[in-house]
Parts: sequence; structure tokens; C-alpha cells
Amino acid sequence: MEHMLTIHKLIHGGKGLGTLADGMVVMVPGVLPGETVRVREVKAHRGHKEAELIRIEEPSPDRVTPPCPYYGRCGGCNLQHAGYAAQLRSKREILRESLVRARLELAEDQPLPTLPSPESFAYRFRIRLHLDDKDRPGYHRSQTNQVVAIEHCMLATDPINRVLKNLAAQDLSGLFKGRIQAIELIQSPTDGRVVLVLHPHKNRGKQNLSDLSSLSGLADELVLASSKPGRGKQATATLLAQDFLIRDHAYRLQWTPACFFQVNALQNPRLISLATEAATILEPPYGLLDLFCGMGNFSLPLALDGAQVFGIEHNRESIHWAARNCRDNAVGTARFMAADVERELQRLISKRQEVDCILLDPPRQGLGKAAALLPLLQPRLIISISCDPATHARDLQTLTVGGYRLCRITPVDMFPQTHHIESLAVLERN
Repeated sequence: MEHMLTIHKLIHGGKGLGTLADGMVVMVPGVLPGETVRVREVKAHRGHKEAELIRIEEPSPDRVTPPCPYYGRCGGCNLQHAGYAAQLRSKREILRESLVRARLELAEDQPLPTLPSPESFAYRFRIRLHLDDKDRPGYHRSQTNQVVAIEHCMLATDPINRVLKNLAAQDLSGLFKGRIQAIELIQSPTDGRVVLVLHPHKNRGKQNLSDLSSLSGLADELVLASSKPGRGKQATATLLAQDFLIRDHAYRLQWTPACFFQVNALQNPRLISLATEAATILEPPYGLLDLFCGMGNFSLPLALDGAQVFGIEHNRESIHWAARNCRDNAVGTARFMAADVERELQRLISKRQEVDCILLDPPRQGLGKAAALLPLLQPRLIISISCDPATHARDLQTLTVGGYRLCRITPVDMFPQTHHIESLAVLERN
């Protein structure tokens, strides 16, 4: 069945929302607020319907022609049809709606305007590619496991795209033989080297992959990923690095492909600056608990600025490099532990530990019930970073119930052209 709709707003996930005459909500991809569109129903749910776009009858002035030839087929990004200023406005509005839905008290100016990325294209220093039935690299089509083969990604840096072009030109079907499930291309921000990482199938047992060394000429380095990442120090000399200057502190971070790092390496220093500036209300030296600390992305600059850091992270490889980065930068006021964050929080609480500040940058699912543990450590300041507005709003609501006031929250555009929204919230104890 077809309908004419006026799109009211964009919602989390990047789809547009409109309503039928009977009040039924319809969600449509590829549209913008204010547009009149013709759509076709594709799926009905209890409270809403999903539809596909047939034709734009009245376009928004914010609409632009997507420059990517794969757009609409590849699921790598879904907002290229919106001008960049419109993307930034929509992300702020989506974040605000998530916070209001969680019944958080917000000042009129909150959230603050979205912090734009220095580059809206060519910003990804890491991409993960899947393989189609002919072992050609590509991205999944939206909401499917079908792989769209690509030869160029407009979100990736130029060095990564040079390797991708060479990779796509290879006939890999006779080489991989179903042994590889994914490929990563990672650029080291400091020196521009590109590492090609092969991820073997986890359920194939031990395999002889020595013949894949023939791919080493496609990139600066070739790495075979561990089938059990994060369990121990990787047996690889492959190092990635980035140089920073934060609040007059110059330092270098190093890590291996097994560690998490922010793929938008140009925007990451701005995110770090927001965190370090938030902590300036504390008088050094102060105690900082850095949860999900990774390889020290926030631990090191905050330690350089006067914090005495205790970092917790489950990935042992990341913990190794967090400690190594502090040693290499002559920082002796930080220690790290490879542990489950929730269990370690419970241990600290049982010992009646208190801290001055907690910084957390959890995975997409957020803290959940563990958020209620943070107020028990009685920090004066909590700096909460998240890449998901819904789970961030849920965790922030738990913290405000626990006696904290949301002072400000800033959406940070780490992922232009996509619906993903990073945000940094600052909370103080009431």
C-alpha cells in the first residue's frame, strides 16, 4: 500500500518519521524533516509501520545529492542525502529527545550544539570489511547479511582507499577458501602506514594460513588476528601511534590492532579536550577512576594534567599498552587493571573506596544496572561518554537518581554521514 507523508523529524537510526491520517506512525529511510514523500509499506508492527521511499514530492532545502556511488545499497552510512549542517542539527535534536524521554532535567541550551568533525568525509582510520560469495571485500547491505562489494569508501582515509583498491583488484576466491570472515584496514595516524588485518573464522579450528602471506605486498604490514582477541598480549610487533597536544601537554599514544581506538583520529583530540577541560574544576592531585580505559586515550592526558589514575579494562592487550604509554611518557601517577568493570566496582565499594572523579567510555550497551554503583564511590565529578543516545540517557537518569546533576552534555560528531551520535556528559554531585 502506498501513502503520501510529511516527514516530521529524524529519529535514532537515521530514519524519518511521519504519521498517517489515522495517527499511525510510519518510519522511512532516506528522507529529511519537512519533506513530502510517497512511500510504500514494507512491514507492519503493533505501534508503527516501516516503509520504503518511492518518490520525493517536495524536497527539503537541506537535501544534497549523495556523492557515493554505493549509497542506498551499502549500509555503511545513511545520512549522505543531508547537508552536513543539517546532520549536526538532527543529531542534537535526537540526543535531546532521548534525554527528555528519560525524564532528565535539561537547561534550555542543552544539549550544546553538536561539535563538528574536522572532516565530514575521509575521516575513518579503521574500516572492517566483510566478504561476499566471491570473497570480494565490502560492507553489509543495511539490516542484512548480504555483502555489497566496494572498491572505494568515501568515509575512509586516502591511504586506506589505496590499499582497498588494490585488494578489490585481487582474485581472492581461490586464496581464502572460506577461511577468512573479515578484513580490517587500519591506518596509523602518526606515520600513515596501513595495516591489513585478516580475521579467521572462529569455528574452523586451527588452520594453516601461511599461504596468505602473499597479500603482504598490498599494505605496509599484514597481521593475522587472534581467534580470541583480548585474552593476552598479541604476538605481533605491529604498532599504531598518534601524537597529541592537549592543554599544552605533548605526548604519543601507541597500541596494536587488537586494541580499540577512536576511528575518527582527527576528532578524537577534541573529545579528549572536552574531558580534560571538564576535570579542571578539580584541584590536582585528585583521584580518577577511568572505566573502560582502553589503551589510555583519556587516562594519559588526565594524568599529565594532575590526576592520579586507576584504569580498568577487560582487554589485556589494551591494558598492556595503557601502562606502556604512561611509562613511555614519564607518567608515574597511573595504574591499570585488566578486569570486569562491574565486578571491580563492587570490590571497590566493598572496601569503602572513594574517588574524586569517574570517567567512563563504555561499549554501545552502556553500563545498565552497574550505573547505580558509581554514586556509591561518592565522586564529586562524573564524565560520561557514550556512542548511543538511548543507553546514555538511561545511564544518566540512573546517575541523577543517585544524587548527581547533569550540568551539560555535548554531542560530538565522530561519525559524519551516519546516524551514530557520540556524546560527552558532565555531572556533579548535588
